[in-house]
Amino acid sequence: MTVNKTKAQAYAYMTKLKGYWWDFDGAFGAQCFDLANMYWNYLTNGQLYGYYAKDIPTANNFNGLATVYNNTPSFLPKKGDLVIFNSNYGGGAGHVGIVWSANINNFISLDQNWYGGAQSVPREVSQLITHYYDEPMYFIRPHYKAKLTVVDKVKVNKPNTSKSKGKKILIASGHGYNDPGAVGNGTNERDFIRKYIAPNIQKYLKQAGHNVDLYGGSKQNQNLYTDTQYGERLGDTKNYGMYWVHKQKYDIVVELHLDAASASATGGHVIISDKWPADTVDKNLNKALKATVGTIREIDPRNDLLNANIAGRLGTNYRLVEMGFITNTHDMNYLKKNYDAFSKELAGAIHGKPINGTPSGQTPTKPEPVKNKKQITWNWKGRFYPNASKTGIKVRRKPGLKGAVVDKGSWLFTKDDWVDFVSVTKKDDYWWIKFKYPTNPSAGYFYCAVCKIKDKKERIKHEKYWGTINWK
Repeated sequence: MTVNKTKAQAYAYMTKLKGYWWDFDGAFGAQCFDLANMYWNYLTNGQLYGYYAKDIPTANNFNGLATVYNNTPSFLPKKGDLVIFNSNYGGGAGHVGIVWSANINNFISLDQNWYGGAQSVPREVSQLITHYYDEPMYFIRPHYKAKLTVVDKVKVNKPNTSKSKGKKILIASGHGYNDPGAVGNGTNERDFIRKYIAPNIQKYLKQAGHNVDLYGGSKQNQNLYTDTQYGERLGDTKNYGMYWVHKQKYDIVVELHLDAASASATGGHVIISDKWPADTVDKNLNKALKATVGTIREIDPRNDLLNANIAGRLGTNYRLVEMGFITNTHDMNYLKKNYDAFSKELAGAIHGKPINGTPSGQTPTKPEPVKNKKQITWNWKGRFYPNASKTGIKVRRKPGLKGAVVDKGSWLFTKDDWVDFVSVTKKDDYWWIKFKYPTNPSAGYFYCAVCKIKDKKERIKHEKYWGTINWK
């Protein structure tokens, strides 16, 4: 391990750290130690160890990396030094900050959790605090790199996945061991994913020619998060969890989860480290979710999840996929009835194109529906503006021609009317949207037909609506 950043780079990174909260290890909120580790990891690609912040000077080998100075009356800290406070601070744990400026009387440092807001909502952000010198107090001065090389100046992007076949892929099912994860609709997250989703994704990716492993082997009897956390506590950055995963040099790592919230929350989303932009796999998976269970939000860069944080620091091509809400009946009914097709859809997204002619994440987000007379619903969202109409569009309490028609004053008449809809249903040869009135959301959901199904293959994107739809 070496300090591979110049002093100028360190100063610039300190500015980026200021004003935000940081949870380096994904545990116990935004501690002072997390801020110091963000800084140290940037400088060295490693991390600081110690049970408490006060232990940093003795729990780490700084030979060749930094010089540790004991505070004396004549010592003057420099910008970029780590400052270690003794056990009189932090309830006995000490404290650590990053020196911003100093004079012989006092110094200003960048601190996190100085006021005890590591787990408050919102979290206490890193900020500049003025301090007076104390004894004992230690200052750790990095041995900065002298200057940038040509290689250093090249912008580093998230590792791209090769377009060639035969990628090395890891599929990790969320939770495990004694942790069942979220529970709802007659199942739990741990068992459902391991039985119905992960093995099928592996199956289809292998059919496409990839080398695919399941985390924990065929029994999937491990927990990626717990294993990573265990390695963190041991100070072992090679043999556990995401550290072990990184050593295996996987081209793509996908961790699968099911979300939990209120019964009305629906849809999936893709989470990535905020250290890298979304790549093709991330975007394809997001499209695949939109085409199936729908999405509750777009691709979500995060800095508060342990596995994502470590993957971001190490450069592992990783993302966490929330595949819908286990607490939502519609999401789980869809996944239970269509688990094989859904798995194939996600596999196609990871592969980058359809597997055996099935839709993949690169197909349009509105797939062709099955041609039959049953009621089928998709979590497609958008805003509908009706054409000007003297007769208006009938609004009903249920989709279909047998749904009770509401008072005519609630119909959609003019192009100035609009509603945001949350799903599309095929019923009685019409396409129906589900919505709430923006002026009276407490009245619940309503339905209206937006056109008669005329396309022979029932492709909704080819229909002519009684108005305009802006898809989300």
